[in-house]
Amino acid sequence: MWRGFYIAAIVLLLKTTGFGQSYGLTFNSHEEVLEKRTSLDLSPEDSLCFTKNFDLNFDITFLPNHQIYFGYIVRIVSKDNQNVDLIFNEQLHSFKVITGEIFSGISFTIDSPGLYKEWNGVNLKFNLENHSLRFFVNGKLAGEGGIPAAFNCLKILWGANDFQKFKTRDIPPMKIKDIRIFEQNRLRYFWPLDETSGDVCYDKINKKIAKVKNPLWLKPQYQKWLVAGSFTIKGYASSAYDTKHDRLYVIGSDSLALYDLKKEQTSVELLPSYHQNLLLGNQAVYDTVTDKFYDVYVDQKQVIAFNINSRQWQSEFVQGPTTEFWHANKFISPADTSLYIIGGYGQLKYKNLVQRYHFITKKWETLTVSGDYFSPRYLAASGTDAKGDFAYILGGYGSQSGDQMLDPKYYYDLFRFDIKRKLFKKMCSFKPSGTPFTFANSLIIGPDPNEYYGLIFPNDSFNSNLQLITGSLKDSTIRLLGSSIPYRFHDVQSFADLYYSPASNKLIAVTLFYSKAGEKEKNTEVKVYSLNFPPIPADTTETISQKTPPTNYFFISITIAAICILAIFLLWRNSVRRKRQVVKTLSHEKEDYETLPLAKRYYQHGNGVIEKPHFPAIYLFGQFQVLDKEGNDITRLFTPLLKELFLVIALYTLRNGRGISSEGLNEILWHDKSEKDAKNNRSVNIAKLKTILEKIGNCIILKESGYWQFQVMDENIYVDYKKFVTLLQEPPQSGKEYIGHLEEIIRRGAFLTQTEYNWLDNIKSEISNSVIDICMGFVKNHDISKNTEWMIELTNYVLYFDPLNEEALTYKCKGLIFLKRHTLANNIYMKFAKEYKEIYGEAFNKSFHEIIA
Repeated sequence: MWRGFYIAAIVLLLKTTGFGQSYGLTFNSHEEVLEKRTSLDLSPEDSLCFTKNFDLNFDITFLPNHQIYFGYIVRIVSKDNQNVDLIFNEQLHSFKVITGEIFSGISFTIDSPGLYKEWNGVNLKFNLENHSLRFFVNGKLAGEGGIPAAFNCLKILWGANDFQKFKTRDIPPMKIKDIRIFEQNRLRYFWPLDETSGDVCYDKINKKIAKVKNPLWLKPQYQKWLVAGSFTIKGYASSAYDTKHDRLYVIGSDSLALYDLKKEQTSVELLPSYHQNLLLGNQAVYDTVTDKFYDVYVDQKQVIAFNINSRQWQSEFVQGPTTEFWHANKFISPADTSLYIIGGYGQLKYKNLVQRYHFITKKWETLTVSGDYFSPRYLAASGTDAKGDFAYILGGYGSQSGDQMLDPKYYYDLFRFDIKRKLFKKMCSFKPSGTPFTFANSLIIGPDPNEYYGLIFPNDSFNSNLQLITGSLKDSTIRLLGSSIPYRFHDVQSFADLYYSPASNKLIAVTLFYSKAGEKEKNTEVKVYSLNFPPIPADTTETISQKTPPTNYFFISITIAAICILAIFLLWRNSVRRKRQVVKTLSHEKEDYETLPLAKRYYQHGNGVIEKPHFPAIYLFGQFQVLDKEGNDITRLFTPLLKELFLVIALYTLRNGRGISSEGLNEILWHDKSEKDAKNNRSVNIAKLKTILEKIGNCIILKESGYWQFQVMDENIYVDYKKFVTLLQEPPQSGKEYIGHLEEIIRRGAFLTQTEYNWLDNIKSEISNSVIDICMGFVKNHDISKNTEWMIELTNYVLYFDPLNEEALTYKCKGLIFLKRHTLANNIYMKFAKEYKEIYGEAFNKSFHEIIA
């Protein structure tokens, strides 16, 4: 037990430094054949039923650059085939709500930037009393309308579906996440849709399974690089990205490869172009100001424009010696309409020159710079901020003097170059905690102005890998993101670059591998990869650098974890001592208490009542458990089917006194079988149940007046739910004795925890409401300064049934404050607030001081 506890505590500690998660479900739409379109059914086996007013909340965004957007977002269908639909009208660019076969009058729009680039919160409020629907979008009322009567047991179908007459394949290209259903302001179900694979997703509250067909889970798209293109192009190719038109260009000697991110199905398109003698070591840039593609060869001081429309070069390069500026860094400055080249390597020399080419005058110059010394290097990453005031250069490989023979080394520093003042400033240094690495050519600054993204790789092996990293311009911590990319590296045959598409919200990585110089065939093997933005770690976040001077983060983390574990253990031990004192009988004083059968243990509660566990017994509160006549646990004898069969009959009998018919059992347990097969299955399994029940005592499953019933003839057989039903039938009381009897039942936990069936949901909800009302009624009507420990224990019971009950939190914290356990009260509040934000997606709206006021 403690091993798991330690691991959980450490994981919790490490999670505090993790990244926000990108998740959801993408729906295949009109771009796919009918059979491949996506559907999501929240209740594949049955309907979701509600007895009180309920809300359906979810987040939605559309995929950009698709041709057809018409279709159903969600169809909500009642058991008597009444429907409420949310549909997108492509012609009017608006959403409409349809009730039955008519428009409800609810219609709204979402502006294009918001619809295609942001998550939009949608809230449908169903009022079952006056049969009305209120529709909210991003917190604002979008419209009101009516709903059919008896609209309480529902199928909720997203995207495509095959349900009876409501079958459809018309779906807009959309993404959905965070589906929440509230009943009377209490969260009943929550599907984040944060899965990474498979065709099922789980409700976080009750573990209810929803089924998906043709899923395209979002989370892996933020973790795993996808191969967008792989091809060979003639000549020594170079690449550049056009942010204005959202296109990637790879130019070869006789063809242009175009990767258009705006298209529905992005793929690389090869277009013939006029021949150009591209030289080994050339690089390319795209100037969005002049809207031109340029190829650059620094040694010849040439910048040659390529006309995208005519696919012709302005002029040609002249053959010359091999470049002396391998893997130099480059960027365009809009402020002075110039191209800057920094660093590079060639002829056994590392460079730190800053060279500038002015597009208008077409003149080159080598700048005189000032500030901190920028060591000669290559294989660094560079990028500019959004305003174009500063360029940042990260890492690289070189030497202090520039001579390859004099102490070459890796650089792990971040420099800022002030473009206007021509001044270098060293921002920070870091030390890698593993294999040395260098960088791909570009550094992406933003969208957060203080964050950057780059690609690193070990340059000491041919079969290398590119790894995405992120860091802050304010400190020197670097973290790994996403999966790795295979990269064949030889410094005069390889090139890698990274681009960011703001329009498509993707990162694009390009790797180029050239044929050797002197070979007859001059070709370039090109691979293009894409990753959704913002990227997240493939598994767990890894930190690969530390600040200088280095700080022992591992030691600090372990120390903090040890302190947290020790503190939690001491609080737990003290709490246990106060709340539940174990009293051993004299006959078992020498026995190890943990090895005693459950039937031989005693418990003392906060109200002073000593409780002896019952046996034989059937416990339905907490985890399902059955004890035989000797006090032995025989729960394992109940297979999943026998357990559900027993619970259906027992609960229907104890709840309404009547039981359940054979038809009812067939519908719940054997709805997919013929009447004959269902009858055979029922007979065999009831016979098995009877054999097990004989071990308990005088209780039996029998059929009376056409209904299957569970009857207990021996009063010594303890059934906690039977006692609970009897207690509720008594006149309402608030005395300690009444609460003590309830406490004896509910101390084990919420009703049938870790047991989930569709037919069980309403029963669980009723029981939870009753327990909460009774316990909180008692706490509110009594002075918390008297029997404070017991009052806190009652709030704990309420939190078993409703972990986010604000009243229980309030009284529990007040009780702990009265006992002068201020730190514990604050920790409980913080835990509550964290869980609240995880489930509701927003911060808890009350401060700790407001809670205890």
